[in-house]
Amino acid sequence: MKVWIDITNAPHVHFFKGLIRELEKRGHEILVTTREFDGITGILDMEGIDYYVVGKHGGATLEGKLIASTERMYKLSKLIIEEKPDLAVYKHSAEAPRVAFGLQIPSIGFVDNETAVAQNKLILPYTNLLIYPKAIDAYELIKCGADPNGMRALKGFAELAHLYGFKPSRKVLRELGLKKRRYVVMRTEPVKANYFNGPEKSVLEDIIPLLPDVPIVLFPRTEEQKERLSRFDNLIIPDRPVDSLNLLYYAALMIGAGGTMNREAIALGTPTISTYPGKLLAVTKWLVENGVEYHSTNPKEVALMAERMMKMNGSHRAFVRSFVSGLENPLDVILEEIESYEEAGRFQVLSREELLETGHTRSYVGLNEGSNEEK
Repeated sequence: MKVWIDITNAPHVHFFKGLIRELEKRGHEILVTTREFDGITGILDMEGIDYYVVGKHGGATLEGKLIASTERMYKLSKLIIEEKPDLAVYKHSAEAPRVAFGLQIPSIGFVDNETAVAQNKLILPYTNLLIYPKAIDAYELIKCGADPNGMRALKGFAELAHLYGFKPSRKVLRELGLKKRRYVVMRTEPVKANYFNGPEKSVLEDIIPLLPDVPIVLFPRTEEQKERLSRFDNLIIPDRPVDSLNLLYYAALMIGAGGTMNREAIALGTPTISTYPGKLLAVTKWLVENGVEYHSTNPKEVALMAERMMKMNGSHRAFVRSFVSGLENPLDVILEEIESYEEAGRFQVLSREELLETGHTRSYVGLNEGSNEEK
């Protein structure tokens, strides 16, 4: 079977690398497409994954996003017509589901951001099987067009798949001149994302001065962020793609104004503070409620919590790793669904009773009774 995987964001390389390797082991042919954005091609090269570059990110404006997405759909359509894949797989790709739908190619989509409403409305109506974290109320996805008969919730989060093949190595520490548990990793806000509605100034700008005695490895998303934050003496800003998983594994702490690197850190058992200034994702709320992540946008609160977490590093890591050990890995779930499709020519459609067991009874009861009202 020929499986097409569309990778549109840098973290998605880590999400899909395990799936690509496992499908190749099982004799499937893999077609990977990507776009010019946020160093994706450099990470794909580092992972030894072959790919086609199709299109680019449209920037922060609506006009730019629309034109770039339209152009990418056209170019993707030409390539996919020629390549003729049997199945499409993607994570938050706005173009792949519509191309697959138009060419009658079955699709599996993974979505973990219910706040990206505009993007989800371009994805969910055209996705045959939607896999999503159980922390998300399915009704939020159904409102964006997801088919309630083509959904599968999992107890876990996307970044667990990023750990495929992970082996601790201190090479990146030597490259950056760092010592185990003696540094902090930070990530700025996703200012170009269509769902981001926070301020232009990064909250990290007021946190960094409160941690002057600890080396900080910073990953800015834009040149503007890099220029504003590079004035601090204790910052290290890598000028090329680095082994971020090992960097997070050996860090004393992760402080992130985004989401992906925070959850990667949690998957690795590293103490984590979220400083995201906008509406929190359901997954983030779930992690905070379970005590494995702390959230605040108050610089003094963050600095105090950072010092506390770094002092109780060992016990906190043990707690986080114990929590993570009981979760489902998206890689296993997607592989199971692909095997189901290959063997039976269909995905595993959950029964009404199984859907109700996801904990979002109001979503399915209302729709199954022919009503759009919440029950």
